Parts: sequence; structure tokens; C-alpha cells
Amino acid sequence: MPKYDVCLSFAGEDRPYVDEVARHLTELGVSRFYDTDEQADLWGKNLVEHLDQIYRHDSRYCVMFISEHYARKMWTKHERQSAFDRALVSDSEYVLPVRFDDTEIPALRVGTGYLDLRNRTPRELAEMIAKKVGTPVGAPKAGWEYQLFSDQVTLHMRNLKDKRIRHEMGAAKPTRLITEDVDALDTFRARSRAFDGILNAIEDLFSPGRVQMAFGPAGRPGDRDKIKYLANSFVEQYESLLDWSAELRGTTTPDRYTALYKTAALLVDEPLKQIEQFVEEFAAATDRGAGDLRLNLKYDITPVEAELKKVQTT
Repeated sequence: MPKYDVCLSFAGEDRPYVDEVARHLTELGVSRFYDTDEQADLWGKNLVEHLDQIYRHDSRYCVMFISEHYARKMWTKHERQSAFDRALVSDSEYVLPVRFDDTEIPALRVGTGYLDLRNRTPRELAEMIAKKVGTPVGAPKAGWEYQLFSDQVTLHMRNLKDKRIRHEMGAAKPTRLITEDVDALDTFRARSRAFDGILNAIEDLFSPGRVQMAFGPAGRPGDRDKIKYLANSFVEQYESLLDWSAELRGTTTPDRYTALYKTAALLVDEPLKQIEQFVEEFAAATDRGAGDLRLNLKYDITPVEAELKKVQTT
């Protein structure tokens, strides 16, 4: 009898997602091979032989997390070769592909059924795996709506990590060249209106009417699709703030406007931090089956007004 219900084959770059899947599998009672939990057992062993045993013999299924990173790593190549060797002699499906992207994997047939992870949370995938191995998945707990919102937001904000780092480093690709003073001022005013529009859009997402449509009236269940829509729209606006700042940083203006654009690009810093704190605190609250979708974003316009006054009086 196999030692594990599933073994997880993935690239290190995708570990943050897989780590959550492994944690949820444990909560659901699904036995799994996940390398982090086996460090003491793996210590000193011939990993080529030991991992071949796990991926070829010791698991009922192999969940293969496919990505561009997965395709090029040496150890994942070894793991999937063992898994495919097992699949060749298995009477039923053994390899369960899940995809972060559309990277092609040698020996994986084009028609093989897979799950797309680009809009599937780690919790949802863990529940699918539990159903596949025959482990009962109980009814959703009270407050599942808040948990779904939190999971969905976390899923997509994780994908913006590199963009957030570029913002922190002040990096930006050239986006626009402005040579005339009047155009620089007009563009600044237009982008200022766009900034206010993003913040207003976030507040509108959490209006009482929208929240009730998604999460349901008191005593009634929420709508899964609408909750995901709300979460995805929220992250899109967060990304819009990052893009707004990057566009200003990447705009070349007459010298007298450089400081104004640079200072304005920093306006997003406080709203970004407030959003990230909100997401962190909301995730903690969901563990108690609760959640508060009120978010009042604030920022200090004073430094920008000071720079604007300089260009208008010189």
C-alpha cells in the first residue's frame, strides 16, 4: 500500500503556493510527500534513489506543478521522469498536472486533463486533491466567504511581488517624453485625476451594496463568483496604483517639472501600505470566521502641492 496519498513535484520558485497547498492537505487529512517536512529523513540519503522510490512507488498520485521554472530544473526533471515511468505501467491516472502557466513539458500528452492555478487558490486545489484521493471534504465553515475573499486576494497579490519590488527600488521603464511646459502641467493634472479615480474605485468596491451582493445578507450564504470578482477587482486597483506611479517615474519632462513628477509618484506609498496592512489584518480575522471590509485610504498631498507651487511661480 502506498505510503502517501500524493507526492508534490514543483520548482522552488513556486514554493509559496505549494507550501499553502501542503498545509491545507494536512488540515484535510490527506497524507502527502512535501520535501520541507521530510528534511530529517532526507538527510544523508542518496536522493536520486530515495526520490525515485517516492515518485515512482510510494504515492497514489503525483501532483505536478507545471511552470517555466519547473521545466528547466534538474531535480524536477528527475521527479517527473520517475512519475512518468510509474504512469506508463499504471492502470489508472497517476500524474495530476496543475499549471501556473502554459509551459510545455516533454512526455506530458497534450490531451491530459489539468487544473489551471492562475485563478485557483491553494485551499481550493487542496480540496480538489482531497476529493481525488477519496477524502471527505466537509461543508464550508461559517464565514467561508471571508476566507475565500482573503485567499483570492492573497493569490493575486503574490503575483505582483516583483512589480512591488520595482516600485520600492524606484525603477521604471521610459513611458513618455514631454518637451513643453504646458503639456507637462496638463499631463500632471490628468494623472492626478486618474489617481483620485483609482482610490474612489477602491472605496466603491467596498460600498455596502456591493459587499452585500457578494457576501450575502445576514444569515444567508454569499455568492462565490461575486466574491472572487470583488477580490480580483480589488487587486487590479492595487496594481493600478503601482502602474500609475511607474508611469510618472518613467515620464521625462522639462527640468523644472522633474521634482514635481518624482514627488507625485510617491503619493501611492501610503495607500499601498494601508492596503497591504488591510490584507494582512483581514487574513488574520478570517481565521476567526470574521472580516471587516471597510478601508479608508489616506495620503498627504502637501509635498506635491509645494512642488506644484514652485513650477507655477517660476
